Amino acid sequence: MSHAQPVEPKAPKTVGQRLVGLAFLLMVLWFLVLIPFGFISMGAGYPSDLRWGVCNVTQATAEETRDDELPWRIVLESTNCPTLIYTDGLTDDNAEGLANTFEQAPYEVRVHESAIDVDGSIRYAKELKIHSYRPAPQEGT
Repeated sequence: MSHAQPVEPKAPKTVGQRLVGLAFLLMVLWFLVLIPFGFISMGAGYPSDLRWGVCNVTQATAEETRDDELPWRIVLESTNCPTLIYTDGLTDDNAEGLANTFEQAPYEVRVHESAIDVDGSIRYAKELKIHSYRPAPQEGT
């Protein structure tokens, strides 16, 4: 004598249950498609629309800000560009020292491409954030 209970067949899914399942499946697929595009569009945190321009730096000053995320900035004055602002990686310990490394000389600065004219000069703005900088190549080298 067997004590096994007879297995009752499952009730067929209703139209509503099928629609909910289909909607869930489509939503999961949609997110799987969007995730890689999200990483691509973010550029892993590195702006891709930047270009180099040349500015003749005359003075560099470290300034403390009221911004908790960017507590320091270096303000670069120039003869042919607007006031340039550099903020990447600055701390209480390194801001003054880094500002003192600037000489009165031409520097290539990496700025948003909309700030650079067709001839390569930098358009006027009150302040312009630079993303990186380097000494400009010397004439004849």
